[in-house]
Amino acid sequence: MIDPQTPPAWTDLATEWRIDWVTLAVTLLVAVGYLRARRRGRSVGLPWPVRHDMFVALGLAAAIWTSCGFLQARSGQLMWVWTTQQLLLLLVIPIIVLAGQPLALLRRTSGEQSKALRMLRSRPVRILGHPLVGPLLVPILAALLFFGGLGAFALQSPGAGWALHLLLLGLGALIALPLVDRDDRRSAMAVGLALGVGVIELLLDAFPGAALTFDPHLTLTHFAASHPTWAPAALDDQHTAGAILWAVAEALDLPFLVLVTTRWMRADAAEAALIDADLDARDAALAAALTSGDAEADPTTVGRSHPDAPAMTAPWWLDDDQLRGRYRS
Repeated sequence: MIDPQTPPAWTDLATEWRIDWVTLAVTLLVAVGYLRARRRGRSVGLPWPVRHDMFVALGLAAAIWTSCGFLQARSGQLMWVWTTQQLLLLLVIPIIVLAGQPLALLRRTSGEQSKALRMLRSRPVRILGHPLVGPLLVPILAALLFFGGLGAFALQSPGAGWALHLLLLGLGALIALPLVDRDDRRSAMAVGLALGVGVIELLLDAFPGAALTFDPHLTLTHFAASHPTWAPAALDDQHTAGAILWAVAEALDLPFLVLVTTRWMRADAAEAALIDADLDARDAALAAALTSGDAEADPTTVGRSHPDAPAMTAPWWLDDDQLRGRYRS
């Protein structure tokens, strides 16, 4: 039992717990699902790096500690503790878990028709997880949590707080999925546009934290009503929470942009490899047709790997009346 009049000590990081039963149950279900997939993979001889297991284990352990440990135990007393908890659930823990490639393991052991993968292909999930939408969810959620009433509602009862934890973990997973899932098939153009949105988000992320830091009024009155005597003034507590929100949101933007840029390069390289393979197959088929004496071979269609693929036997600008003379050497 936590004494609200006793200030926290370093040992409380390991000894203070207040269980979020819903998030704990969901986390354990995810762990059981991952272990079952690993057992199926081992039975068919699927090679799987140990580091992936370590990422998943670390992420799930962090989810349990964040939602049930010290941060949960003290989240109703101090706003900066509550803010740290929400940021970890949204921006850090999902990336750690997905870095272990659990969805890639699921695809290789259960196929594309597994329930989890079918859910990810549903229209609402695809919209929220789109690279153009996901980055904008962070400043929107921050504004709703601190200024839009979502945080005040979650603080009213344990059940509402548990529901918020699951919401943040789910949306955080959708934001992180296009960045760390190695089997993600989004086009290079979509990921490139996400990079542009990420640059805009870098500016938008500063506003909720800055507003919370310099606001002279309390935005979440819950922390004034339950303010312990040993803690700093409630408004100072809010300003500390705002500084954490501001610093963490901005600090995580740089790794986000690095991940998007890396994902963009990989998607572009994969698309270039497909185009090169198509052109090579077309050239080989055309050469074989000409060698065999097929006079009716059409160089614009023979060897095309897909019947609807465009013919590209020459640069497009050679067929443009205005550019043909300008660029022909």
